[in-house]
Parts: sequence; C-alpha cells; structure tokens
Amino acid sequence: MNVFHRDTLDNGLRVLRADMPQVQSVTCMIMLAAGSRYETRDTNGIAHFAEHMFFKGTERRPTAREIGMEVDSLGGEFNAFTSKEYTGYYVRCAADYRDRALDVLVDMLRNSKFDPEEEWREKLAA
Repeated sequence: MNVFHRDTLDNGLRVLRADMPQVQSVTCMIMLAAGSRYETRDTNGIAHFAEHMFFKGTERRPTAREIGMEVDSLGGEFNAFTSKEYTGYYVRCAADYRDRALDVLVDMLRNSKFDPEEEWREKLAA
C-alpha cells in the first residue's frame, strides 16, 4: 500500500497527496522550483524576496493583515520557506476548510499585487 499518491493534471501541474483518514487536519502546500541554487549574482535573494512579497496582499485580500485574518478565521496557520531548490507556501487547518485554504494560497501566488511601496519596505528590511 502506497501512502503517497502523485497525479499530474492536464496542465502539467503535479499533485502529491497523502490521505490520512485518521486525522481531522490538512496541510495544503504549494512548492515552486525557485530557490537559491537557481539564482545568479544579479538575482541573488530573489526567491526569498518573492516569498515575502506573496504575503503582502492581492486584489481580493488587499493587505497582509487581511490574508492573515482569513487564515486565522479557519483556525489555521500559514507560512513559507525558501531552500536551495524550492520555495514552499502552506496553510495548515481543519480538513473541512481545505478548499478555502487552497483558495488563499492560489490567490497569493497568482494575484499578488507586488505593491512598489511594499517592495521598497521589504528591500529596506533586508
């Protein structure tokens, strides 16, 4: 019996899942092949910078506070990490809220505003 199931969608997206019926929580994670190994001298730090920017706001959730409040309303937690080969974004919450957790993650990664003022603040913080 295999614990992990890997599916490939028509658009090439790979989905890895591990069904665990004995638990009532879920971790939804999106991994991007963006890490320090792929950076050059000119792009050094860009994956980590982007990681931070994805949390700053979207059209539907205009501020980092609104994103955080939505995840909090699920009783969840969320975070991200950048490694040498990947950058991962995740929400951990009750399994009943899986679809909303995925909606937040996809919205952050597809619709982030990358507001120039927030970019400036992030650069100053580095």
